[in-house]
Amino acid sequence: MNQKQLDILGHTHQLFMEKGYVDTSVQDILERSGISKGTFYKYFSSKSELLLLLLSSLQESLILQREKVAIEYRGDNQKGFQEQLIFMLNFAEQNKIPEMIESTLVLNEVKTFHYIEELKAATFNWIYERFQQIFPSKTSPYLFDGAVLLEGMLNNMFKMNKALDYPLPIEQIVRYCMKRTEEIIIEVAEQKEQLFNPSVYSAIFNKKTESHFSTDLTRVTAKLKRVIENKLTNEEERKRSLEFVTFISDELLQNDKEPRTFIIQSSLLSLEKINTLAQTKELEEYKEVVTLLTKND
Repeated sequence: MNQKQLDILGHTHQLFMEKGYVDTSVQDILERSGISKGTFYKYFSSKSELLLLLLSSLQESLILQREKVAIEYRGDNQKGFQEQLIFMLNFAEQNKIPEMIESTLVLNEVKTFHYIEELKAATFNWIYERFQQIFPSKTSPYLFDGAVLLEGMLNNMFKMNKALDYPLPIEQIVRYCMKRTEEIIIEVAEQKEQLFNPSVYSAIFNKKTESHFSTDLTRVTAKLKRVIENKLTNEEERKRSLEFVTFISDELLQNDKEPRTFIIQSSLLSLEKINTLAQTKELEEYKEVVTLLTKND
């Protein structure tokens, strides 16, 4: 996105936080951004496309910052995981992400619905993967159940917390839920009591990401952008690379139009010609996801 598009996205984010997605009209966005209807439709096909771009941008930022938290607590995986959860929940609250997501439930926008569903699935998948890094290998068969319990506990605790006149701090809720989850995991591992088979979920998750629009795009985009920022010393190359990556995301995030596959492929080829990027695993993973999504579209 160019600076004008970023400015419109920023104004739209503020409106969605103030009024909600459903109650914000395109006219509201025009007035807040100080642009004409023609300018709006030059850059965006619809309000729902703006929502997808916004959620993708926020998720990308969340992933990058979440990884920085993990690096800060590298010596203590368990502490690092708790701090990552605290950061994520604070980030979601500050940006009113749950409210934006809830407000879309009444809409019949298929791509938006699938993106939000996969956003939730990706978050759960991350919790389950982190559990496998935190807990002893002997508890492995019971960690999927533990991830389900933690996510359910957090969701319900936060719903209750919002209803209180004096809400509890996010940190206190996370630490309480994590402690209870640890106790349960240890107990069920001792009793060898497994409820869900993780391999079943894995099959469902993989099938879903192959058949619908995938949050994998956000994940691999964040990783590739980090490589571009850190490894490309040539300012012109860095700027050009980021433009190609941003263009591809914009094309795939459109709600109302088919992505222009031939231009996306041309952008990928241009990225491959940049020597510093060409041999990186991040670019390879990025190409795989983009190719899958363009093939499905």
